[in-house]
Amino acid sequence: MPNTIPDFQIANFFSRHTLPLPIYSLPNNSPNDQECPICHTFYSDPPSSYVHPDCPHGTPEYACQIRNLHGCKHIFGRRCLEKHIRAGNPWSHTCPMCRAEWFPAPNAGRMDMLRLLDRVLNGLAALEIRDSQTRREVDDVERSLHRIRDMLYGNRWV
Repeated sequence: MPNTIPDFQIANFFSRHTLPLPIYSLPNNSPNDQECPICHTFYSDPPSSYVHPDCPHGTPEYACQIRNLHGCKHIFGRRCLEKHIRAGNPWSHTCPMCRAEWFPAPNAGRMDMLRLLDRVLNGLAALEIRDSQTRREVDDVERSLHRIRDMLYGNRWV
């Protein structure tokens, strides 16, 4: 899919930017506050033994609040939230309600740059250099390329 968000970014999003909510802590202003705004399933309490970034099959729909992302504090069902993000739609990287950007829009061009960067790094690693001055210069280039790769893999770019 052209708009697929990488798994590591999804795991990072769930661990850093969502908070599972027990039923008693949900707003109670209207009956709709107790159900997922996407699928309209009533929430259950989060599993007691869950690993938050993972949603095992068969896990009941529980409330998950967005936090620390551009003022978005919407609450969604955990499974619906993951389905929305993994759908690969042009808007899967944004909140379904306020369209706050949770991830940068997927960018195939940057992924191509990362593949080329990895190819260059592998090529440099395979070089047999005996001259110590040349080795230091190649090591410096490798460090710079690693820093560039890390920046491209960061949430801001890929």
